Amino acid sequence: MNALKLICLLVIFPLLLATLGVWERQRAAESTTAMIDYHITVDIAKQRLQALAAKDPAAEVQLVDEKISVYLALSRLVVIEAELPTAHHVNRAMRALAPWVIGLGLLAAFIGVAALAGTYWAAWRALQSREMLLQVFSQGSRLLPYVLVSHGVAMAAAVALALGFEGLAMWHIGRLASGEIKLMAVLWVIAAFCLYSIWQLLKQLRPMLRLFTPEPLELFGEVVTPEQAPGLWRQVNALAGSLGALPPEHIVVSLAQGFYVTSSEAIVQPANTLLHGRTLHVPLLYLGLLSREEIDAVIGHELAHFAGQDTDYSLRFLPIYEGVNCSLGALLDTSLSSGFIQGQLMRPLFMFGVFFMQRFDHAVNHWSRERELLADAAGARLAGHAAAASALLRVSVLHPHIEDSLLALCDAATATDLPAAVLATVCTRELQLPPEALESHQAHPTDSHPSNDERLRALNVPLEDALRSATRTVDADAANTHIDACFRTPQALREQLSRALIDVAVSENTAHTHLLETMAVSAQGEQAFHEGGRRRAVLMALLSIPFVLLGLWVMAQPWLAPERMKGTPLSAIGAGAAIAGIALIFLWLGVRRFKRAPQIALRLTPEHFVFANLAQPLPIEHIDNVTLQFMQGVWVTVELTPEAPLPVLRKTAFGVPGARVNKKKRQVLLQMAQLCVADKKIQPYEGLMLMTDYVNAFQARKILQHREG
Repeated sequence: MNALKLICLLVIFPLLLATLGVWERQRAAESTTAMIDYHITVDIAKQRLQALAAKDPAAEVQLVDEKISVYLALSRLVVIEAELPTAHHVNRAMRALAPWVIGLGLLAAFIGVAALAGTYWAAWRALQSREMLLQVFSQGSRLLPYVLVSHGVAMAAAVALALGFEGLAMWHIGRLASGEIKLMAVLWVIAAFCLYSIWQLLKQLRPMLRLFTPEPLELFGEVVTPEQAPGLWRQVNALAGSLGALPPEHIVVSLAQGFYVTSSEAIVQPANTLLHGRTLHVPLLYLGLLSREEIDAVIGHELAHFAGQDTDYSLRFLPIYEGVNCSLGALLDTSLSSGFIQGQLMRPLFMFGVFFMQRFDHAVNHWSRERELLADAAGARLAGHAAAASALLRVSVLHPHIEDSLLALCDAATATDLPAAVLATVCTRELQLPPEALESHQAHPTDSHPSNDERLRALNVPLEDALRSATRTVDADAANTHIDACFRTPQALREQLSRALIDVAVSENTAHTHLLETMAVSAQGEQAFHEGGRRRAVLMALLSIPFVLLGLWVMAQPWLAPERMKGTPLSAIGAGAAIAGIALIFLWLGVRRFKRAPQIALRLTPEHFVFANLAQPLPIEHIDNVTLQFMQGVWVTVELTPEAPLPVLRKTAFGVPGARVNKKKRQVLLQMAQLCVADKKIQPYEGLMLMTDYVNAFQARKILQHREG
């Protein structure tokens, strides 16, 4: 997040408003002095006119541009006197508004400075200890909505009052012009809109507070009780007792993801079960693919997060941190799906929320690394360093094979026992450590981990020893036996998990297929783009002709009327040539535009983009992306895929719109004055959507054909 944008939004702009308030206050003071002087002048003039009228009733007085009778002058002064009280009221209102603009601008700037400085200070304090991280982050996440709403209210009020001041400043004694009245009305309408935005902000405060509360974590699997999984619960409770850790209150078993614990509220799908408290997630397949010691090391690692000082961090900080992260995503979705007013009001909240989280990322990553390495050490104390290192790499070795097998089996949707089918597939594979495994981090839904290489070095186990154990072959029968030993009715659990996962996969595949089919038929037939604008071209050409004639006439003056020449003949010829030359350029552009208007610049077909000056149609499969830019017209930019050959250009006749090929950037560029389809001008975004539809339709057909094949 660009901190400069936030500084401008939260500090610089409020200070500019406060500066405007200072200027308005100065203008109000000058207006007060001028009003007093004007009042005195009117009183003196009235006394003199009354004296003159008493002395000579037929006397006349000279004004700036006219001479009127003394009684008419007195009547005008009476009208001015009647408006003076209103002028004083307006002036008092201006004097009252200006300090509020200053104060609210300074208040908004102070809130912005305090918010930015407080965030930096809190992020620095968070590096001191995990307890301090919990304290400052909790306080910050609670204050964040109030701070931003108060800043928005102060800003909106300052803008409204500043606009109100400017509207009042336009009032003057005498008849107001219609333009002045309209401008005053516009300023006051905008000011009223700003005041309305304050109400909208205050209405949004409660939803904002709800957004910055922890959101339930969504899991997919089955909750197993001690009666349903006596073997697994005994093992977990024994490990918790050995570590002196709090045991989990719930265990969720699934066919996906890995081992992890969470203390956040969790919703377990597909049963939609809400869990409170400590939850341990266990991937069923790894209960058979890891040895007993490796399972002890992995589960011991997770339970260590509920032991000692790590307990408060896991129970109190992580739910808040996870909740704010989830809330920012929900806030962005809400902002994008809201109306213009609500979206603009929520945008600063999202920007500062992201900034707030980014400032804490360093501290969170630091303490996350420390706690993960300590948890590794705890798991190693239970099962040995060799088992902990072996388990770390074995998960990395097995994960891609398990994932590929589950995807293939779910697509087929024929297996009733997915764990058995996956194990039967994996036991035939040659297990190797993926090249990126040592640099990668263990997958976790809410927390970050050190790299596998760093964790291995901390365990002080040679890579060769850990790798030898991690790549051992899989015995499907033994793995099935180990899994079944953990549960009272293992086959029922296997089938339940299999049905749930296949149902989700089938549902998602059906929805995806329907989307692809819809996209595939969204662009049929052909569409042709041309520039159009013949009337403008004719008008441009016709308007240039008089200037061409004018230039020729100026050039001919040395011969036609030498006596009228004020300069040298060369100067007249040069001036005429310049006028005629510029006019000829516009004439040429008009003729060229007229010729180009009906010419097809780009034709879209289900398989190709056809440009007028490319030797061959451009296959859509060679297109990576299509964008539009606005610079001297509309630029259509077609980005090519890395493997696509560069198109070859061919010569075309005058007036035929042609594309350019940027070989370095692998782009095809087409410049057009405007986009027209069937002699009807369309908006650029409509043209872009039409081009994108053809590209997406081609890709959708390609995916559907691949599936059928």
